[in-house]
Amino acid sequence: MRISQLGWCSLLLLALIGCGGGSGGTNTPSQPSQPTQPVNTAPNIDSLAVSSINTNGQVSVSWRVSDSQQTNLSCSVAVTGAITIEHAITNCVTTTQYTFTVPENGTYLAALSVSDGELSNTGSLSIPVTSIPASTPPDPVTTPPSAQTMMKIHFLHTSEQYAVWGLHLWGNAIAPQDVTTWQNARPVTRVEADHAIFEVPIVDGSEYFNFIVHFGDIKSPAYDLRVIPDDFGTQVWVVQDTAVNITGANAEPFADEASARAAFNALKASIGNASDAIDLSPVSVAVTNSTLPDNWQSNANFMEIYVRGYKDSDGDGIGDLNGLTEQLDYLQALGVTGLWLMPIMESSDNDHGYETQDYRGIETDYGSMADFERLLEQAHQRGIAIVIDYLINHASYLNPVFLDSASSPNHVKRDWFVWRDVAPNNWSLWGGNPWRTGISGNFYGAFTSRMPDFNLLNPEVIAFHQNNLAFWLNKGVDGFRFDAVGVLVENGPGELENQSQNHTVMRAMRDVITQYPHAYMVCESPSSYQQFAQDNSCGKAFHFSAGHRILESVKAGRVVSGLISIIEDENLANMPLILANHDYFAGDRIANQLNDNAGQYRVAAATYLLLSANPFTYYGEEIGMAAGSNLQADASLRTPMSWTNDSVTAGFTSGTDLFRGLSANSTTTNVAAQVNDSDSLYAFYQRLYALRQAYPEIATGTKTALSQPNDEILIWKTQSGDTTVVIALNLRTQTVVNHNINVGMTNVSFSNLYDSTNVNTSTVVSDSNGQLLLSLAAHGVQVWIN
Repeated sequence: MRISQLGWCSLLLLALIGCGGGSGGTNTPSQPSQPTQPVNTAPNIDSLAVSSINTNGQVSVSWRVSDSQQTNLSCSVAVTGAITIEHAITNCVTTTQYTFTVPENGTYLAALSVSDGELSNTGSLSIPVTSIPASTPPDPVTTPPSAQTMMKIHFLHTSEQYAVWGLHLWGNAIAPQDVTTWQNARPVTRVEADHAIFEVPIVDGSEYFNFIVHFGDIKSPAYDLRVIPDDFGTQVWVVQDTAVNITGANAEPFADEASARAAFNALKASIGNASDAIDLSPVSVAVTNSTLPDNWQSNANFMEIYVRGYKDSDGDGIGDLNGLTEQLDYLQALGVTGLWLMPIMESSDNDHGYETQDYRGIETDYGSMADFERLLEQAHQRGIAIVIDYLINHASYLNPVFLDSASSPNHVKRDWFVWRDVAPNNWSLWGGNPWRTGISGNFYGAFTSRMPDFNLLNPEVIAFHQNNLAFWLNKGVDGFRFDAVGVLVENGPGELENQSQNHTVMRAMRDVITQYPHAYMVCESPSSYQQFAQDNSCGKAFHFSAGHRILESVKAGRVVSGLISIIEDENLANMPLILANHDYFAGDRIANQLNDNAGQYRVAAATYLLLSANPFTYYGEEIGMAAGSNLQADASLRTPMSWTNDSVTAGFTSGTDLFRGLSANSTTTNVAAQVNDSDSLYAFYQRLYALRQAYPEIATGTKTALSQPNDEILIWKTQSGDTTVVIALNLRTQTVVNHNINVGMTNVSFSNLYDSTNVNTSTVVSDSNGQLLLSLAAHGVQVWIN
């Protein structure tokens, strides 16, 4: 049994009462002066009000309390009327609401008593309830309905603010009318004592009952829960951020109250000290001897790997580290010399990995640290470097450092994230307000409420990240790809992207990485990659325009003007090229973008592979994988790798329950169909990778465009010392005969290194005017060297 106890999470994100926090992105706990003879004063009840009353008789009461000497105040709530309730609250500074259910309309009295341990204060509130509809007596001649099986879900949450939580329901165990949408969740049926109860009718107890407890985008726990009622029973207990029998994105709730209560008590005990569960120790630089060539970075052939989607070694339908290790021989034979692994650290999303929960832990779905260390060892034995994704901008909402930051306005890690008492309403990023509401203030999250942004102006946070980098580099990792570096620091409305401090932050990361002579570093910033590729910043950043200009030229059959300036950019070597990657905003799968046009595909691939110092190929691109069928956006690009023509598994797993559907063309376009075919797309990539390694000048030389905008042949030369390489690509669908190319070198003999269609002889000589005469087949690719 795998048990996950993720700490105090969703309490932070309830859109209710803010009760403290910083006045900006640099909130510092106040340090009250200490009088010589301290005098205790009674705590204050600043507000006490009804938050909501619904038609089921569910009443939510909220408050705000304060004390000039204390931050941990205990409270009790007493409700009298047609019902009597006594409820104790351990800390009513952070817990600011209580929900209960009354049986009938009427006037109720709620009394709140707050104590600092010595002195107390009491406030009361009259609550008129008139919203419960009058019951209609049954028709005496109507046959009463038959008894219906009811699934009862008990939900325990430390905030006890249950009015905002709902159930997302699906599956054949329930009637179609009870299936919900994410936006229209099933509300709490009632509240009993300290927990909420959801009741859902069951129509077929032999089928899976699937549900998620959520508030907005926040799941608690962070899994899709499922049980078969006939086997599991119809009484289930759900505990905040805790689940059992976890498999990928799926898990089970607790089957009994005792187990649930034990987990809930342990969770409550961790409030404020969640960080104790992870390694935050400082890490010294310890450079180990690398088995990679000294200059491996200069012309590395990279492949981006989505581990979840690459190869499953244990039949659970989820790709893993051991599965990737099994395929290293394939990658080596292809000619790959470097891997960029999408996030492999423990995450809360159970999918893409960009919600980092533990910066020094391996994603449990992928295996263990020992599995990763074995992958490193085996990759290095094959001359393959391992570069891993690093999330510097934000963490998971379940990361212990965020849980602690959100636990109290006065927590020592409060300033690790960006908090405000009142959320600004005039900030806009990508069309939305990036401020997210939490129980102890409002926090900044550029992407979603599940991804709170670090305060990267805090030196402690910079040191935290630097120590994490050293941790992985000491293990033998060969570098990092940094995500979302364009939004690291925000300076107010209109100044949320591309701020100058972003480069200072990344230079601080680079200062650690450069202490490891063989380490590689590249950054992602779609809107400002040229600035991040400079020496005062990341030093390298992906060129997000080049792939688009290449594909535009290939589809148009002529060179678009923007491609010429890219070729001649003096810093091109520090801006690795891609055609596409794991993000849909960067483009669909190449097979989809080019409508499976084989000639265009090969010319586009040859352009970026031969033009870039470090081209990055997205897994499956080398065989022409298409996007997944019936999948949307990013998910369609992150499908299982197509190893064979098996229509169920594509050779990805020995099981049958895959984490996601296959590529649309997996039965016809797969590794098994191409690996032994000398005319395949796989073989085309393999030859170009080998050419780049045999002649590093192709990657490292200075590029000069020999084509003009609107030319139908794309030509450039690469010069390194006395060596000149000329690369020519025919964008047309017709053969070009005796095409003149001005290489600017007279009476020089050029030897053919590569011709995709063997049209030319093995040697050509430039004339007295510096002209080369070449013939190229339709969509032909040629490489010449002097």
